This record gives sequence, C-alpha cells and structure tokens, in this order.
Amino acid sequence: MAKPLSRKEREKIQRRNEIIDAAEKRFFQKGYENVSMDEIAQDLELSKPTLYLYFENKDALFLEVTVRGMTLLKDEFEAAVAHEKTGKAKTMAFIHAFLNYGRKHPDFYNLLMETRTSIKHKLKNLKLEGARRFDELSLATMTLLRDSITLGVKDGTLRQNLEPLQTVVFIITACEAVLQRTPELEYLVRNNISLEQYLENSVEVIMRGIAAKEERN
Repeated sequence: MAKPLSRKEREKIQRRNEIIDAAEKRFFQKGYENVSMDEIAQDLELSKPTLYLYFENKDALFLEVTVRGMTLLKDEFEAAVAHEKTGKAKTMAFIHAFLNYGRKHPDFYNLLMETRTSIKHKLKNLKLEGARRFDELSLATMTLLRDSITLGVKDGTLRQNLEPLQTVVFIITACEAVLQRTPELEYLVRNNISLEQYLENSVEVIMRGIAAKEERN
C-alpha cells in the first residue's frame, strides 16, 4: 500500500496542476510561440523564479499541456475500439474517434497539430520528461490503429494487400486533411451540406479504399 502523501506534497501537486491549467488557457488562446512564462506567472500571481521551481522552461510546460491532450486522445481511441470485434469495425471506430476528437476538443487538437508540424523537432531534441511521454502516447495510438488494421487483414474484413504501417500513416493523414477548415469545405457548408454529412462521407470514402471487396457494400 502506497504511503499517504504529506500535506506539503499534496500542495506541491496542486500548485503544479494549477500552473498547467493556467498555461493551458494561454496556449489555447495564443499558441506556443506567442505565450511567455511572464504571462503565466502573472495569471497565477506567482513570481517568475517560483514558476521555474516547477517547470524549467516554456517547452517543459507546453509539453505537459500537450501530454494532457494526447492522453485524452489515446483514451478516446481505446474506448472506441474496445467493444468492436472485426478489424474493419475497429478501424472505422478509430477514424470516427479521431474526427470526433477534432470537433469536441479543437483547442487540444490545434496544439497537437502545432506540436507535430511546427515545433516537433525543437521539442524532440530536448531531454524533457514530457517529450518522452508525448512520444510514448503517440506510439501507443499508432500501435492501436496498426493492430486494428492487422486484424482486419487477418480476419478478411480489410484488403489482404494492405501494409499496416503505411495504412496507419494514410489514415492519420487523411483524418487531418478532413478536419482542415478549407475554403472548399466552407463552400459545402454554405450550400446546405452539414459538417456531420461531410464527415460521414469522408469516413465512407476512407473505408471503401481499405475494406475487403465483399465488405464495401
């Protein structure tokens, strides 16, 4: 049985979470580049040296926020595929979960995209605990999708000639493209095509490309 935390330890954890909460709000509002540690310290009415007692720099704090987002995404993926039986059903559930996450949690989604596309190499080179956990969570989500595709190839619900890892990359890239608010998507919405209809059609297009022939109807 774990030893109960002392009051000092509990207070330290609470303060750390308060700092992450404040940073999360700032990063949601302005993104990584436009937030400073000074702003976060001011929001919490903390001195900057006190803030640095908990986080060594802005990179470490940003990673903690993105780890929150990745943890939520991984949990939603796991819940989505858990009760499905076939590889096709699990893969479709994964895609739906991805698109739903982008809609339900746009702030987290935007930060994750910023991490992957704009500052990934900067953060990856840092010896920070958050960078390691972010990579582990990213790998876990990709593995979940790869395993679903592998099952689909094995159980005959997905095409037999699919290469699982390449298909993982295709599906993730396709989902990211679907979630982009392009001028073309805005045109559809203005012409009475709901976002829900567009997303459902997108899932169908992706699945028809990878489903076994007898599963496409």
